[in-house]
Amino acid sequence: LLFSIYINDIVNACNLSSPYLFADDGALLFENICRKTYLSIKIEMLTIIKWLSVNKLSLNIDKTKLLVFDNAQFSVKMKLSENYAIKECKVYKYLGLMVDNRLRFDIHVDYIKKKIQKRIGAMYRGSSLLPIKFRKMFANSLVLPHFDYLDTIYGRASKTKLHELDILYKKVAKIALGVEKTESSIKVYSDMKWLPLHLRRQVHLTSYMFKILNNQSPSNFINKFSYISGGSRDGESCNLYTPRSKNLKNFYYLGAKAWNTVPSELRNASDPKVFGKIYKTKLLESAINDTRYVVNNSFDYIYKLRI
Repeated sequence: LLFSIYINDIVNACNLSSPYLFADDGALLFENICRKTYLSIKIEMLTIIKWLSVNKLSLNIDKTKLLVFDNAQFSVKMKLSENYAIKECKVYKYLGLMVDNRLRFDIHVDYIKKKIQKRIGAMYRGSSLLPIKFRKMFANSLVLPHFDYLDTIYGRASKTKLHELDILYKKVAKIALGVEKTESSIKVYSDMKWLPLHLRRQVHLTSYMFKILNNQSPSNFINKFSYISGGSRDGESCNLYTPRSKNLKNFYYLGAKAWNTVPSELRNASDPKVFGKIYKTKLLESAINDTRYVVNNSFDYIYKLRI
C-alpha cells in the first residue's frame, strides 16, 4: 500500500503522455509521435528520470522498451543521455500479454499454446493414474485459466491462430474425460460443462459490457456507449448504437454488437457473476440443441441464442 501511494505520484510528472500503472509495472502511452525525432518521448522520459532520482529510485533501463504501433520494419535505439538509451522492440510482454506493434496478437496465441502444451503433456502422462474427478479438476484449475486470461483482447487474433487454440482446448477436454479423439466435440463440452472456446470469449465480452453499462468498470469506459433512440425495433429493445469500424476490431464496435445479442430478460441480472452464469448456461444449451451450430472463430462473429 505504501509503495502504491509512493509510486502513484509519478502521474503528476507526466505531462506529454498518459501513464498506466499496475503495482510496480508501468507504461506511458504517447499519441502522434514523430518518428524522426521522438522529441515528446525524450522530453517526457528525461522528466521521469529526474523524478525517479529525486525520489531515490532508478530506471531499470534493461526492462524499459519502446514499442511503436505502426507497420515499420526497422527498429531504433533512442538515446536520452550519456547513461540512458532505450531500444525499440516489436513485441513486449506486459502484464502477461504479448503486445505486438501491429496489435494482431498472433504471437500471444503462440505464447499461450506453449504454456498449455506443457500442461497437456502432464495431463496425458498422469491420465492413467488419476481418476476422472482429478483430471477434470486439473483441467479446470491449471489449464482453463490460460485460455481465459485476457481473451477479450487476444480474441482479435487471426482465425487460423484461434483455430489452433481450439484444437488444444478440445484435446484438454478429451484427456480429462478419457474419451477417444474422435468423440464429438459438443458432447465433450457438454460433459465438461464447458462452452466452445469462441462462445467462452463471447460470455466474457458481454459480462464486461454488463459491468460497463452498470458503472462497475474503470472510469475510462463509462459513457462510451449510447442506446439507440426512437421508435425502431432496436430502440424498443434498448439496444446499443453500433459505431462504424474500419476493421471491425474496435472494442466499442464488438462490445455493442455482442451486447445487442443478449436477450432482454438477462440484461437486468443482479450482478455480473449471475449474468455470466445464466448466459453461459443458455449458450451451452442452445449450442447443444442447435443442429446448425458450427464453430466460428471470426473475431466479429457473435452467436445468437436459439430460443
